[in-house]
Amino acid sequence: MKEVIRRTHRKIWSLHIEKDEAVSPVIATILMVAVTVVLAAAVYLLVSYYSPGPGPLVGSLTEESSSANSTTLLLTLASPTVLKNPSNFHLQILNDSSTGIGWTIVNATITNPDGSVLYMNTFTSSGNVWTSNGAIPVNGATSIESGAFIFIVFHTTGKPVNLSDFKVVINYNGTTGSITAALS
Repeated sequence: MKEVIRRTHRKIWSLHIEKDEAVSPVIATILMVAVTVVLAAAVYLLVSYYSPGPGPLVGSLTEESSSANSTTLLLTLASPTVLKNPSNFHLQILNDSSTGIGWTIVNATITNPDGSVLYMNTFTSSGNVWTSNGAIPVNGATSIESGAFIFIVFHTTGKPVNLSDFKVVINYNGTTGSITAALS
């Protein structure tokens, strides 16, 4: 009789143990990895949202060439190190002189130190302010780098350029910098 009770007790106890078992080790591992990935993604999003953009945008502005009907200005970027999204690169050119009214910008090209080229979108003008929103990569260019040359070609209709009146405002992802001519 004792043997029957023991067998019955073992059977009941084994049923009880089976009901109290935890999740299998494989499923537990998968769940832990999933929770870790979700937490890492949340931390990355928080850090990238609150991290500052690139440093101040600085450079120099000089006259590259001039003829009776056109002038090419050269803007050399000294900072930032790399702008990875050229479509967020915006140029605004201000001319405080009345001589620039009526000028048009023919084009603006960006040449990186590695030789890759980007073109600025078409400029729109309002009086003495020209604005272009975004750069278009060409032949594999993926970023704008420190030391890049930005050639801005104006159709000037015979009116002289006075660099002391020019100011270029660059905006990239909310970071703004202004560049004026380095006059000697």
